[in-house]
Amino acid sequence: MIAMRTKIVALPIFKKEENFMKKSNIIKIFLFCFFVIFLLGCPKKKEEKVSTGKKVINIWIMPNSPKPIVDLEDVLSDFKKNNPDIEIVITGIDWGAAWSKITVAATSGVAPDICQLGTTWVGTIASMGALLPLNDYIHEIGGADAFLPAAWNTSGIEGSGIVVAIPWFVDVRGIYFRKDIFEKLGLTKKDLDTWESFEATLKKIKEAKVVSDKNGNIYVGKEAEEILKKDPTAKIIEPLGIPGKNDWNVIHNFVPWIWSAGGDLLSKDRKTAIFNSKEAMKGILFYTGLVRKGLVSTKTLELNTAQVSTNFVNGEYAMYFDTSHMVKYMSIPQSEGGFAEGVASKNYDIALFPKGPAGRYHFFGGSNLAIFKYTKYPKEAWKVLAYLCSKEAQIKYSQKTGFMPARKDAFNDPYFEKDPKRKIFKEATKYGRSYPCIPSWGPIEPILTRRLGILWDYVAGVYGSCTDETIKQQIDMAVQEVNSVLKTTSENEKK
Repeated sequence: MIAMRTKIVALPIFKKEENFMKKSNIIKIFLFCFFVIFLLGCPKKKEEKVSTGKKVINIWIMPNSPKPIVDLEDVLSDFKKNNPDIEIVITGIDWGAAWSKITVAATSGVAPDICQLGTTWVGTIASMGALLPLNDYIHEIGGADAFLPAAWNTSGIEGSGIVVAIPWFVDVRGIYFRKDIFEKLGLTKKDLDTWESFEATLKKIKEAKVVSDKNGNIYVGKEAEEILKKDPTAKIIEPLGIPGKNDWNVIHNFVPWIWSAGGDLLSKDRKTAIFNSKEAMKGILFYTGLVRKGLVSTKTLELNTAQVSTNFVNGEYAMYFDTSHMVKYMSIPQSEGGFAEGVASKNYDIALFPKGPAGRYHFFGGSNLAIFKYTKYPKEAWKVLAYLCSKEAQIKYSQKTGFMPARKDAFNDPYFEKDPKRKIFKEATKYGRSYPCIPSWGPIEPILTRRLGILWDYVAGVYGSCTDETIKQQIDMAVQEVNSVLKTTSENEKK
């Protein structure tokens, strides 16, 4: 094409008469050459795919592991060998763009065959009528009884009886803590068992003024005072790091405290927001009170989960909350995107969330797999999905990602028993709880994220002193906005 452009550009230097007489011939030659090059350059993918006789299944996934596409390809390797008639094409989409891409796919009909859905998205996407009902297939993978109850609760719109999304993996959180600090202060994992002992542990760490040098060595008392004077890189370790207003998980961070206080987000009939009830407020005030009592630095409230986890790894905090996937990253070298060289990576353990007045609860997130009804090959798409949600595949994918399986029988594998850290997350699944899978949850969650983000500014003192009443007022405003969404949804359903 470059040579052709050179000839065309050179045309104006011809004599005017010659240019005029040969103009039509030149155009014909140009069009002929262009047509030949176009034919030669046309991709023949469509022809090739038809000739292979394979049925192509397209899958959209998010970055669930260090090498998302490669890792999933590896998990599917045995399936591909046993099903040579099926070709699987995996496309990775970023979490930040996933919601808009998936909703466009659902409404336009231009969609993949299989799609990863965050568990909190299922209700809204299902309400668009774009997902294939899977009730006739689920007996092949054991049905509801084969999966963790809190995970299966996100398989379809609550109360509809229609299954549209199969639990793929579970995102469950725990307390990561520095073992060396605990040993230095005579603390154990049991000291994190209840709200009262958890807060007392934070106070003990705060009062001890634990200091760390650049190598991660721990000092307290006079030794700590001396090292601070001698070593300019030495720093006081904060008891707890929590993400604040800029975190995408802000509601996930609050809800375990609401539940363990006996509160809830919505009424049982899902028509009213109730997270300003006496019980819910008790949980909210306890969690925000950790900051107001000086047990958490207000500086962390400007950070998101990724930043807080990095700070913990680098020795800034004695504790923080995170999902099971960090166990995986703690063992991966920095050159591969992990934190194996971090100060905390060499000396940490994990504990369950503390029990509150109403018990112990862990938020269950994670992802499900769904089939769009627009697929040309529903049976083949189900075959792929069923394999990914089998015991063997979920164990293998957990090893790749660090997230927990959604199947009960997968936890019988030694992989979740031999490592005491993974065993804690296995234990945490017994206390799992998920959000209601309803169509209105899609617009509700952004409201909660924004409102609770604003709440952290009040707690941090951005607008002056913060009282219990100040927090209650902010929560009441969030409740009003959520109730507005619920009312609109209810009215639309009646129409």
